[in-house]
Amino acid sequence: MSIKPVLLRKKYWIEDFFHGSQMWKSYKDIYYLQRNPEGKGRRDFYLSEILSFAKANTVFYGKVTGNQLNDFPVIDKKLILDNYNDFLVPRNKIPGQKGEVHIQKTSGSTGIPFQVYQDTRCRMRRIATIKFENEKISFHSFEPMMHLRAVKHYWGDKFKKPITYDPKLNIVYADNANLTEGRICEIIHAINRYKVKVVRGYMTTLDIITKYAVENSMPFRYHPTFISVGELLLESLRFRIINELNCKIVSQYANEENGVFGQTEVNGGGSTIYLNRANCIVEILKLESDEPAGENELGRIVVTDFTNHAMPLIRYDIGDIAMIGDIENGEISVLKNLSGRKTDLIYTTVGKPIDFFNSISPDIYNNPNIEQWQFIQEGATLYTLKICKRPGSDISEKMLTAEIKKLVGDDAIIHIEMVNEIPVMNSGKRKVVVQKYL
Repeated sequence: MSIKPVLLRKKYWIEDFFHGSQMWKSYKDIYYLQRNPEGKGRRDFYLSEILSFAKANTVFYGKVTGNQLNDFPVIDKKLILDNYNDFLVPRNKIPGQKGEVHIQKTSGSTGIPFQVYQDTRCRMRRIATIKFENEKISFHSFEPMMHLRAVKHYWGDKFKKPITYDPKLNIVYADNANLTEGRICEIIHAINRYKVKVVRGYMTTLDIITKYAVENSMPFRYHPTFISVGELLLESLRFRIINELNCKIVSQYANEENGVFGQTEVNGGGSTIYLNRANCIVEILKLESDEPAGENELGRIVVTDFTNHAMPLIRYDIGDIAMIGDIENGEISVLKNLSGRKTDLIYTTVGKPIDFFNSISPDIYNNPNIEQWQFIQEGATLYTLKICKRPGSDISEKMLTAEIKKLVGDDAIIHIEMVNEIPVMNSGKRKVVVQKYL
């Protein structure tokens, strides 16, 4: 084992000690909240505190009359943008604030520009949460890691090259903006050269790189764990990484506004998320009302972040849908059937919403002859399935049509379209389910 990560960790924690051990305290608090049944009492305290704080220090929540979570309105991105300044806390009222607040920018999957103010302690909490989740997959801080993101967009002009190594953090930053054949080869070589233990990136990016590695017999010599983020984990990618590359994978569920919500088990299916409840309370509400969703009922994910005192977000509808997987001490601890955004929900020919991503037949999502697929609802009874098939393979359109009709209705009009590539969005993500009708 290399001594470098050990030395970097010691240096980091020594510096943290001389600055009041703020990161260590955050990490230990997260550990306690996640590992101890008594953590619910502390979470209840944090929740009560943020509700009172928000009422006393913001214009928007100052109008709330009750003191319980259910007394607060459900909010979404549009409502926040329409009343933006009413959610902001004056800087002199933010507890423990040091210097300027951090501004976290995102456009998310909605394409709407959005930024959230985060205070010093909240920002530290985000980092500590990542450290905790990484420890769960046996990855320790400062071990070699690769970040696959649009370098210029996320790190500005600090990194001039498509692949840049930061020795102070032991992180390789690789640009996923232009994944040419040459760039993919560079990335695979860099993973092996730096003995990368964890590769973190969008599911789409990981899919492209690992597919190239398999097709061109380019092994990952040190068997890294892949952390898939930002998109639903395709079964074909999970199968490839485990069975063809002899590596591991987890799918991490997070957003820019609130940080990491949780992740799958190592090599587990991408639709079951074990929540990290150290920062947020999660509710699942009905699709068309603010009532709690029932057992085995698909609903909206609504989050209350009790760590952000610069811009409290209470009962924030993040736009995603899922079912309750498990409840522990009265709190949702597991999400199941996580299936993307409500705006991409597919409806049957009689108008019933369905979880298409988690219901589609393995003959489509795990077909060795299919490289990529995308399902689109074009009208009330009109649907398109785009298929990018492997060269020389044969796929039965009759079979595909029959499988889809089982889900959306026998009277559905199904168009099967063979394409060379499913294009990615500007963010680098590739949607597999698209709603164009509603």
